[in-house]
Amino acid sequence: MSRSGGREAGSAGRARRPRWGALWVALLLVVLVLLGASAILGHAQRVLKSPIEGLEEDALVVIAEGSDFSATMRSLEGAGLVTHPLYFRAMVWRRGADTKVRAGRYEIPVGSSPSELLDRITGSGPGGAVRLTVPEGWTMYHIADRVEASGIVDRGAFLAAATDPALLKALGVRADSFEGYLYPDTYFFSPGVTAEGIIRRMVGRHREVWAQLVKKIGPEVVEARGREHRLTARALLILASLVEREAVVDEERPIIARVFLNRLERKMKLQCDPTCIYGPDIYKEKPSPALCRDKASRYSTYVIKGLPPGPVANPGRTSLQAVLAPTEAAGERDFLYFVAKPGGRRHTFSKTYEAHQEAIPR
Repeated sequence: MSRSGGREAGSAGRARRPRWGALWVALLLVVLVLLGASAILGHAQRVLKSPIEGLEEDALVVIAEGSDFSATMRSLEGAGLVTHPLYFRAMVWRRGADTKVRAGRYEIPVGSSPSELLDRITGSGPGGAVRLTVPEGWTMYHIADRVEASGIVDRGAFLAAATDPALLKALGVRADSFEGYLYPDTYFFSPGVTAEGIIRRMVGRHREVWAQLVKKIGPEVVEARGREHRLTARALLILASLVEREAVVDEERPIIARVFLNRLERKMKLQCDPTCIYGPDIYKEKPSPALCRDKASRYSTYVIKGLPPGPVANPGRTSLQAVLAPTEAAGERDFLYFVAKPGGRRHTFSKTYEAHQEAIPR
């Protein structure tokens, strides 16, 4: 009995040892999986909070109206803004942000992280920040309307700061307002921000973009452009505001800039319709013969010669670039006229008045 019992105990012991070994192996695998998951999670957090890889200059991304999240991801990846799609999708899922993306044009500054990118396109500013989106081509009066509507600051306070001589001097703007320097972009402002704080941020952004464009095109090229057309940096800004208000599609902006430069060279009136409706009382109007021919207007380029006394809007990157690098294409250098095609998005360009007259009925 004792011998038999001993054999049974020994057999049981031998049977248990493999089970304990398997348990240790399984436990080790769990530990390794957890360590691996922790390492991946740590790497993901670093990637999502660090500057976007490969983003060496501000990027523009357009999210079309009605785009679902898959289409948005394609746009972001196509613009080189999402380099780790799995991490980015996991962040979107964790925040429940796949249905919060807003259509629009977004400039993503150098140094932005994927997390900040998601904040921008969903409008979920950190710390209760209020989102302010300023489209290209808006005047300071349009911006004042939106600032007040967004509950950030009072409209009157914003316009007072936008024309404050002391603030203009402090920021080195030699003009009677900050019109043209209020860069169109999507901003997030902390509750309690002042009108001056908003303007300082927008003017700073304008200068960042201007410096990037000058560096990209070449300081010597920009300087030569100014000398060639006898235009100061402010005159180029004014010209960019005209291009911004006239153009709809980006590829036409350098051509429209060339038309205006050609007309300036030939001492021709610019006859730019948007200049007819610049001002605090008429900025919401549509151009009309009465407004364009108003002899009391300081801005209408149907009345005055040359450029208006200041910008008529706040231009974005593509319009600023257009005046710094207008078209040099052989078939486009001599255009003097343009008229909108049916639909109003594109234009027919002409070199002679006769060709222009023929294009108008079409």
